[in-house]
Amino acid sequence: RDGADLLSPETESQLTKMLDEAEENYGQQLAVVTVESLHGYSIDDFSLQYANAWGVGHRDRNDGLMILVAPNERKVRIEVGLGIEDTFSNAFCQGVIDRHILPAFKAGELERGIVKGAGTLIDRMKLHPTIPANDNEAASAKEAA
Repeated sequence: RDGADLLSPETESQLTKMLDEAEENYGQQLAVVTVESLHGYSIDDFSLQYANAWGVGHRDRNDGLMILVAPNERKVRIEVGLGIEDTFSNAFCQGVIDRHILPAFKAGELERGIVKGAGTLIDRMKLHPTIPANDNEAASAKEAA
């Protein structure tokens, strides 16, 4: 969801494809969200509330990830579901922000930073899938029941 209107239609389409393929192949659900404002909340509180309200991740695996970008407050956070905190530790996520997202943002290339951050998280997802290969359909059907 690009609430801050940072992404071109082409980049949004590219991200959607990347995120859908990653979820299908590795299990974790990664969302990218941009917002115009945090409405006075800390980015930590806002991202957790947003991820919970939106239902990021699969309920039985608690394996959601969310990149939240609030450009007006100049804040970025990666929210991680409890089921994958060992794989996506706070230190790892802060490293993704510091090494991949923020340098692009500082160069005025917000789209590149978002795509690079998502790509780095997907690379980690490949190494630590939460489902057996190509088995997400069964998990999705189970959740729908």
